[in-house]
Amino acid sequence: MQDNSSLKKLVYISSIAASHQVKFCNSLRKYYQAHFIFYDYPDNTRGNWWRVSLGMCCEVLDNTYFKNGLFAGRYYSRDLIKKLNQINPDIIMIGGFSIPSNYFAYKWATKNNKRTIVFTERSRTKKGELRGRTIIWSIIKWIYRDIDLILVSADDAITQFRDTFGFGDKVMVARYAADIDDYYTHPIRKKKNAYTYIYANRLTEIYNPLLAIVIFGEIIKKYPESKLLMNNDGELKQDCLLKIRELNIEKHVFFLDNLQSWSDLNTVYKESDILILPAKFSNGNFTILEAMASGMGVVISDKILGVGNLIKDGVNGFNRSPEVKSFINAIEQYISDENLFKVHAEINRDITKPLSAEGTAKTFHEIISKKLNIK
Repeated sequence: MQDNSSLKKLVYISSIAASHQVKFCNSLRKYYQAHFIFYDYPDNTRGNWWRVSLGMCCEVLDNTYFKNGLFAGRYYSRDLIKKLNQINPDIIMIGGFSIPSNYFAYKWATKNNKRTIVFTERSRTKKGELRGRTIIWSIIKWIYRDIDLILVSADDAITQFRDTFGFGDKVMVARYAADIDDYYTHPIRKKKNAYTYIYANRLTEIYNPLLAIVIFGEIIKKYPESKLLMNNDGELKQDCLLKIRELNIEKHVFFLDNLQSWSDLNTVYKESDILILPAKFSNGNFTILEAMASGMGVVISDKILGVGNLIKDGVNGFNRSPEVKSFINAIEQYISDENLFKVHAEINRDITKPLSAEGTAKTFHEIISKKLNIK
């Protein structure tokens, strides 16, 4: 085991103990004595099959409130400060501004002369629009005035946090780590009489699962042996079932309701050929990175930010308006030219490799070292 006792101690406080975060922690330990603290397991929002072994450097806090209900996600843990006193980190990184316990961790850090980092996504309204300098954000800017560094998860959030919210040159772009290393072993897809499609995102309004079903309904008319695999979670499950019955395609659509562990997802992608995600809006999804690393065909909405911008229409996938005709047109190009799978897979695997846990840890370390002058 690597001896990292001479390295700085870094604690990252995050919401959910997801696989990509655990692997990110392990990769960061090349550069820091990294320890990840989570408020909850993924069971409530993702299902218990999302659970992975936390190992020695990750833990989920006890005595955490607001995991469910009206204020779900606004976590408060009575044990967090006790844990920080125990670890006594040199650097604290918190996942987002809006969690109450994150603020108390920040105050603990400033009181004890520790370096502080916030890692955050862009801030948007319920309509998906970028927020301006509201009263709330003016207050947040003031109470976090001593923050050392803000890392945003996408390029288009730089202007918002740097200029609109007024954090200035404290803002740098970083990214989430993706758990995609095993996906590079998947074979390049070959020509078939009919393909297996996957809608891998939650069954929720912004990701537009009902349109995905309608798109597949048109595909099945021409290619009757086609299959559609769908995420099993989300508030629109019953609406999806009704739409499937309406289109009389029950025998061709399969919900992913039998996943037993996180590793099962790797097999699901391996057996799928084309990702379809006609989202109305999204900040960006790991499902796209997983499909890219797997070598699948990728057809996504042009309303997807962040990761969605990695797909250039007709170059390494298709980035289209979320409409039936535009998606069908893109899918037909994969069907008519099997070489597209190979061309797109080679490009996408080169794009995604730096986004793995190891590559992301290296990027974070380079930014932290430069901006905070920490070696």
